[in-house]
Amino acid sequence: MHSSKIPAILSLVLLLVPLLSHGSAQTPSEVESVPADDIRDLKLRDWQPSSMMKTKVTRVQLPKAPVIDVHNHLGGGAATLTSERVAKYLREMDAAGVRTVVNLDGGWDTKLRETLAALDTAHPGRFLTFTLLNFNGFDQPGWSERETERLRQSFEAGAKGLKFHKSLGLSYRDEEGNLLGIDDARLDPIWQLCGEMERPVMIHTSDPAAFFTPLDRYNERWHELNDHPGWLFHGEKFPSRDELLEQRNRVIAKHPATTFIGAHFGNNPEDLEAVGRWLDTYPNFYVDIDARISELGRQPYSSRRFLIKYQDRIMFGTDTTPDAEAYRLYYRFLETDDEYFDTAESHHRQGFWMIYGIFLPDPVLEKIYRTNASQLLGLD
Repeated sequence: MHSSKIPAILSLVLLLVPLLSHGSAQTPSEVESVPADDIRDLKLRDWQPSSMMKTKVTRVQLPKAPVIDVHNHLGGGAATLTSERVAKYLREMDAAGVRTVVNLDGGWDTKLRETLAALDTAHPGRFLTFTLLNFNGFDQPGWSERETERLRQSFEAGAKGLKFHKSLGLSYRDEEGNLLGIDDARLDPIWQLCGEMERPVMIHTSDPAAFFTPLDRYNERWHELNDHPGWLFHGEKFPSRDELLEQRNRVIAKHPATTFIGAHFGNNPEDLEAVGRWLDTYPNFYVDIDARISELGRQPYSSRRFLIKYQDRIMFGTDTTPDAEAYRLYYRFLETDDEYFDTAESHHRQGFWMIYGIFLPDPVLEKIYRTNASQLLGLD
């Protein structure tokens, strides 16, 4: 190599060495300078942001009209519904101005009779109990006839309606692994009997949209799904969310004499336009707001317009064991124009976003709180 080029090469090497060594192993002094609790290493599951917003806080102690909570889970059977437990429910209801709670945990046979005795009979007008189906052996001959007759007996015993969990369409499988679809013909006599006996069907179909997407960095319910991994329904093992909702809608269309209540705002509060189309298409379809004010409250303008437009088809519900403070968060959402507040205590944390009140007019509040449910359940 020509001797005149050596100084130039050495200069280039000296220039590149710091650049090439950047990101390589740190010196002991550099390692010691990085604290063990470096905030840059905070894990997403540990992030609990605290809002710096200073906004108006309205305390709504009592609703503007007596409330009927059409979606609640109080438990069933004498062992669960002790006099002490029921008395606690009543104290919380009275403190929050709740007239009646619909209990969806009635079960069937002995459990149903015990539940009716502890709630509906012991406290007339304060509780209404819905029954359930026994899906054991649904793929065996005679199941449909057996459950239709059992359901008739449940209604005659005093059950005010029928509840379906999200398991229908997602969990019940026959011996070959095939799912029982919501629109399976074996359920037709069940839907028909509910119409004949004028008992509404509370049907929980599907779940939040995020529960049907991959659990990755884009999932807006990442925290909730990590706490409840069994709530993730993404993948080939499950039907798509759209297919489940379409199955339900086919049943609603096929049985126009039967009243259906779509739990959790029809389980599609992320798409109010779609829910509006359903309400326009199916006059026998209603929705409740239970456990979905987190979704409705982050789109307050659209939600306010929607609830006013469909004020005759929407009912109040919470999906939360009676608790006065939880009820008051619902009242705050429905009655005030408060901004950017947390609703985790109304159910549980469903996302890191805050919500806004939609200050509904008093006549609309009256219908959502009481009138619609009272008419549907025959309380008048």
